[in-house]
Amino acid sequence: MRLLAAFAVPSGIALVLFVLGLMSACWWRSRRLTPWLLGAAGLVMVVFSSGMTAAALMSPLEYRYPTLADPRQHPEARHIVVLTGWATDDPEMPLTGRLGTSTTYRVLLALELHRDRPDCDVVVSGDPVTAKVMGESLVKLGVPATQLRLENGSTTTAESAAHLPSFVGPEKFFLVTSAGHMPRTLAVFAKAGLAAIPAPTDHQMPKDWRKAEIMPSPNLLEISDLAVHEYLGTLLYRMRDGA
Repeated sequence: MRLLAAFAVPSGIALVLFVLGLMSACWWRSRRLTPWLLGAAGLVMVVFSSGMTAAALMSPLEYRYPTLADPRQHPEARHIVVLTGWATDDPEMPLTGRLGTSTTYRVLLALELHRDRPDCDVVVSGDPVTAKVMGESLVKLGVPATQLRLENGSTTTAESAAHLPSFVGPEKFFLVTSAGHMPRTLAVFAKAGLAAIPAPTDHQMPKDWRKAEIMPSPNLLEISDLAVHEYLGTLLYRMRDGA
């Protein structure tokens, strides 16, 4: 499934078209298709590497839920749940340097929320290696170890939704994840009966796509990939659940 997902995003589609173009060049009967396939691969790369395209895809996801300005306005929340991103447990690197960019944003927002709401505990949910590094970073940055719990048995959003009830029960909690990932996460968590209050972070694009960069870049292509991945993930969950 993950292999198929890798080829369903713009960069994957461009790669498939490029490989097909090279293959068609090897057989004279299909050589007339070569320029069309290679041209299509290039067109996909250029279009989805544009900031305007990336913003048009990502911004509706990132700005669907507003920033959580003051967690004290939600006294009913008893937990801060932060989903894992990516990290490496390399002892030759400084602890916080082991966190990926989006993971760092999530850790920082969880820390910010906890400073405003020290009565809440912090639950890190997801990949075991990343959860461990995020947990150690949160403790080093000031979260008491007694208020930190790790749900480190999940590799997908759906698995986090299945495992979190034993950590948070029916109580409301702040949910920290990347803004572009928030809509799909909330939909999955709602179906699991979890009462999440969105606390999005890691916004990557301006709200108005017209203010985004025009010139293509690899970073913008990656953002387009992430956005398409979220849309496809949402569609897959809906098809699976018959919604």
